[in-house]
Amino acid sequence: MRQALPLAVAALALTGCGRSGDRASVRGVAEGFYAAVNHHQGARACALLSADARQALEKDESAPCARAVERLQLSGGRARRVEVSSTDAAVALRGGDTVYLQDTARGWRIAAAGCRHPGYDRPADCELQS
Repeated sequence: MRQALPLAVAALALTGCGRSGDRASVRGVAEGFYAAVNHHQGARACALLSADARQALEKDESAPCARAVERLQLSGGRARRVEVSSTDAAVALRGGDTVYLQDTARGWRIAAAGCRHPGYDRPADCELQS
């Protein structure tokens, strides 16, 4: 289900430089998630979601995460830009999607994916969001 992501969250996630190790981790999680979804590896993809994103997906799709994640309409591949702030990150992917991540106790996890930005004056439209 597509939902609007507040512009304030998008702006926060795009600020700051972050450490190079965080940037590499964030890139790996975002690219790994899209690769897992594309290869129909639902369990692997779900392991990269935040607890809230996983719960929201299961609720929206009325299905277990491993099956529900394969229903997402995602358009992205390799990262073209990675931005990291202290506990939030954003990865713009080739193909047009943006992925938002949070630093959790389990490492960087995806909070929103499949996000498209219709314009800076309007919120992002996300395929998956917590």
